Amino acid sequence: MRARFTILLMAALLLVAAQAPAQQLFDFLGQAVVATAPGGTLTMYSVLNDPSPAGSTPIPLDFANYQYTLVVTDLQLLVDGTPQQYGNGVIAIYQDAATPADYADPATFTDGEAILTGVVTTLTRMMFTATLGNANGAVDWTGGTMLDLIAPQDQTGWPFLSGINADSFNVEPGYDEQWDGKVEPSEPIVATEARTWSQVKALY
Repeated sequence: MRARFTILLMAALLLVAAQAPAQQLFDFLGQAVVATAPGGTLTMYSVLNDPSPAGSTPIPLDFANYQYTLVVTDLQLLVDGTPQQYGNGVIAIYQDAATPADYADPATFTDGEAILTGVVTTLTRMMFTATLGNANGAVDWTGGTMLDLIAPQDQTGWPFLSGINADSFNVEPGYDEQWDGKVEPSEPIVATEARTWSQVKALY
């Protein structure tokens, strides 16, 4: 009896672990040009990476057949201080099967299908040293061909988080900084199926 209870308990723990949602995120690595004075704008071009197996994208993406890019444009510098405060930028994720992204030609980041578009409502950029810093902000998704895969109540308030490295070794010509970050929902947007203890026991 004790052995059966132990087996059932272990099975329940395995089911709970299996049902725990993987972290959902759009994982990006890119290059940014920062504003030099209030009223100027920040631009960032990046490529999305497949976060599996540790995580998953919030909507299904086909990394085997497409390249995905994440682009931020027109992010206006509102306060030039420590930290800098930005707002009212445009963000978009593109799906492209034809032209590989090339930092020497920014148009290659935006020539695909815009699957998600939105607004970077706020962003704070903070440098801790001459070359290291971070950025954090918020994103509202408002358009794109895959917007309907996200429920309306889940389309706003996504955290935007990035590390910043301005070391020349990591920065492409024509850019100021390398950004390595993610855009993620505040909570998983794909529901997980829950099982009761009775359903677990019924498996044995």
